[in-house]
Amino acid sequence: MGPPTAPVPDARPPVTLREFRLNDLPFVGAIVAEALHEHYDPSLYGSLSTEWPTGFLVATDSSDVPAGFLLGVNQVLGEARVLMFAVERGHRAQGIGTLLMSTFLERCRARGFRRVTLEVRVSNATAIRFYSRYQFSVVDLLRSYYSDGENGYQMACDLR
Repeated sequence: MGPPTAPVPDARPPVTLREFRLNDLPFVGAIVAEALHEHYDPSLYGSLSTEWPTGFLVATDSSDVPAGFLLGVNQVLGEARVLMFAVERGHRAQGIGTLLMSTFLERCRARGFRRVTLEVRVSNATAIRFYSRYQFSVVDLLRSYYSDGENGYQMACDLR
């Protein structure tokens, strides 16, 4: 046997979860444009954040700069919807999406929600696999759902 090995320290920078702040707008908007290929009026984020502040999670790097976010809304009794969810390209595959989704689902359970829904581009196989790990399944095909005409899937997860 060789010499004992010491654990390798995690080289990833620490990530902190917090609620959305208005000064996050330029960062969140840039993440949405790059990752989701969509553009929304900036006032949308502020108005939605006031409806369910703890449902709009922002993952920040050590400089408090947003690296990813999950914007959840509650529009149907007993049900949450992931309206937007993305991680900035340079921060992907570091567990940030997992942290955001796991925390969001915990908050949904704590509020007594029975179901969570979301929409995803049919071409986004990586995201569909990710959501499947959380027991989301396709419940509907949304024709020409996205602004560029691409179809989407509506996915849903029953909370236990």
